[in-house]
Amino acid sequence: MKKIFPLCFLLLFLSKANAQNKTIDSIKEKLSAAKEDTNKVQILITLGLAYVWNKPDSALMYGLKARELSQQLNYIDGEIEVAPVLSEALSSKGNFSKALEIDLQAMQLAEKNGKQNLFQEYMIGGVYFYSGDYTKALEYFLKYKSDSDEITKGFIGETYYHLGGLDSAFFYISKAYEMDKNYRAHWTVPYYYMALIEAKQGKFENALDNYRLGLLYGKNINLDIANGYNGIAVVFKQMGQVDSAAYYAKEAMKLAQRESLTPNVLDASALLTELYIKINTDSAFKYQRIMLDAKDSLFSEEKIKQLQNLSFNEQMRQQELKQTIQQTQLKYRNRLNIYILLAGLLILLIVVLGLWRRNIFKQKSYALLHKQKQEIDHQKTQVEQTLERLKSTQSQLIQSEKMASLGELTSGIAHEIQNPLNFVNNFSEVNIELTDELKDELDKTQLSPEEKVTIEKIADDIKSNQEKITFHGKRADSIVKGMLQHSRSSNGIREPTDINALADEYLRLAYHGLRAKDKSFNSSMKTDFDESIGKINIVSQDIGRVILNLITNAFYAVTEKKNRVQDNFEPTVSVSTKKLDHKAEVRISDNGDGIPEKVLGKIFQPFFTTKPTGQGTGLGLSMSYDIITQGHQGELKVETKEGEGSTFIIILPV
Repeated sequence: MKKIFPLCFLLLFLSKANAQNKTIDSIKEKLSAAKEDTNKVQILITLGLAYVWNKPDSALMYGLKARELSQQLNYIDGEIEVAPVLSEALSSKGNFSKALEIDLQAMQLAEKNGKQNLFQEYMIGGVYFYSGDYTKALEYFLKYKSDSDEITKGFIGETYYHLGGLDSAFFYISKAYEMDKNYRAHWTVPYYYMALIEAKQGKFENALDNYRLGLLYGKNINLDIANGYNGIAVVFKQMGQVDSAAYYAKEAMKLAQRESLTPNVLDASALLTELYIKINTDSAFKYQRIMLDAKDSLFSEEKIKQLQNLSFNEQMRQQELKQTIQQTQLKYRNRLNIYILLAGLLILLIVVLGLWRRNIFKQKSYALLHKQKQEIDHQKTQVEQTLERLKSTQSQLIQSEKMASLGELTSGIAHEIQNPLNFVNNFSEVNIELTDELKDELDKTQLSPEEKVTIEKIADDIKSNQEKITFHGKRADSIVKGMLQHSRSSNGIREPTDINALADEYLRLAYHGLRAKDKSFNSSMKTDFDESIGKINIVSQDIGRVILNLITNAFYAVTEKKNRVQDNFEPTVSVSTKKLDHKAEVRISDNGDGIPEKVLGKIFQPFFTTKPTGQGTGLGLSMSYDIITQGHQGELKVETKEGEGSTFIIILPV
């Protein structure tokens, strides 16, 4: 750790000192004369730091050489120390999944060496910040929080800003701002984010002054320059000065493209698209293409999956570590309880022997002793039962935490997808309107009938394509909403519930809900409830969602069959309950077409559906399966026969 913390300050110093050419040349001379040892590793790391915010490609080259040499020398500290160089360079280029992978590997190496690497957790927070996951970034930054550290105050402040907490953002940014004024080497973040806050308050001139001051302090740092130009462009846009905004946004994009700073390319091109959309559509479409290319590079499906998998694996690793600690503590408490119980039993045995020896001929004392022994046995039984309940509760809590973590991750991804999806849908609808306006303008132009017919056909084709884009965009929107519903958590509190009343209520709710949507819908309903079940402990909100989903699917199945065969068919949906040994069974049956054998094994998989395109997200059965099997330790099974119908069986422990 003595080497890790100075690394942070060296990173800041080299960036603030602008990596002067004389310094870099001097380091390169030392590198050419260095032997293949740990000293050369340190020189390579220093060179990587000198380039990390100016030329990320050069920083990557030196960082990778340092890591490779560290691995050859089995120099663990070198592998750990080079991780911030590689992570920062990769994040600047937009390769967040690889940056996170390197930081996690370094943290695991530090843990194996028995070191608590808090600085590495700070770097992990930086990757989440650059990728836009500000909630996770704040979690890691707060672990590394220090009252005397300007850097962490700056990062915590800008993270609160992106999360919408302006008061907290101003609190931390203003502290970093005042601290930076007293330093000889300055950092641009406090000035840029103070400018952002002032711009939100309408203090545009103050905001521009702070941006210019930040540019002055970071004049030879390409990343700082690009961020400063983008910030100034945004302020000019807010002031209504479009030409000035476009100038600075173009300067930011030129620099970012030259130095492979993909996130800055995305910011600048998005701003230019917005500036030109109303005044020059050709330029707007040009910058829109650049923006979409940058967004694909940053947030491709493969990169999102990699980042998701790495984050999920780290959460599982932390959860397993926490579970191991809890199990160790529980074992210790169990042993302690056993020792206490044995000591109590030993004391009790001594007392009993004394009483027996003193009162061996007295029947009354013997009866009293017998009664005491029964009470002790009863208490022992209660202690054992309590211990079993504690073990069961612990298992449920661990499972709930795992499912909550996965739900948060799914919800975060769905929210991130929602923004670009809304962008696609909105522009698609705008293009449809523009096509109609184009056709209206054709009637006002002097063209031959053949030319008008040709242009109208092209316009109709464009409109048709845009309508298809809108249709599939809305379908993707429904899938995202399904993911959010899938990850939505209930209060998780189990309470005694009448399962018969719950099933009957949701049967009526599903029927009248479908009737409200489609007046032609009709179906027979049959119920057969076992009154001996009584009330069972369940999360009624979750089980209600499962029953409603299965009944809605059953009504859909019988309606589809009715539409196909028309006469001689009566749609029927049945709901029944039955009490088994320590279990309750709920059956939901329909006389629809059943489920084909070839897809039967896939129906509980997320996003798999047998419904036509656009009519189902494939998340209902997956959500139901998780609620029953994971949330309630029950079973969800299906019995089906093609052409005759299906029966879904819910089995819950009583």
